[in-house]
Amino acid sequence: MAEVTDLILSVLRQAWLALAGGLAAVAVLALLSQTLRAAAGSALSARFWVWQAISAGAAVLILALFGLLGAPALAQAANQALPGSSGCGPVAELGALAAALIAALVALRLLRTTFAAGGSAPLSGALVEAAEAVFGMLLASAATPLAAHFLGAC
Repeated sequence: MAEVTDLILSVLRQAWLALAGGLAAVAVLALLSQTLRAAAGSALSARFWVWQAISAGAAVLILALFGLLGAPALAQAANQALPGSSGCGPVAELGALAAALIAALVALRLLRTTFAAGGSAPLSGALVEAAEAVFGMLLASAATPLAAHFLGAC
């Protein structure tokens, strides 16, 4: 079972790296676009265009930094904050593996939400994803041993 979990975790890591690369590329292109827009506004003496480009560039930079630095830190902190499972044998391992898989999915979902935050989804969606993930990790690590105890597996 550990081999399958390692395989799934490695696939999720590769997916996270692909999304992170895409987010970095889009952020660089958006910053270049805003820089050119600010230069054009400056050449035309349009102060409003310059300030609009500066604020949009700052927003893109903040979103990219949150996605690339904040999402992994949130997923890692949530994974480390959960106490160790007190179940028995393979049931305890199953709870820990489920929590690790959910943490990997959380990092991927946070980055995807941040990637879409520039378009239609608000940044608060990323925080809702984090809360859902922490709750899911808590259920996976706590409910599995409890269910095994009530079913008589331990």
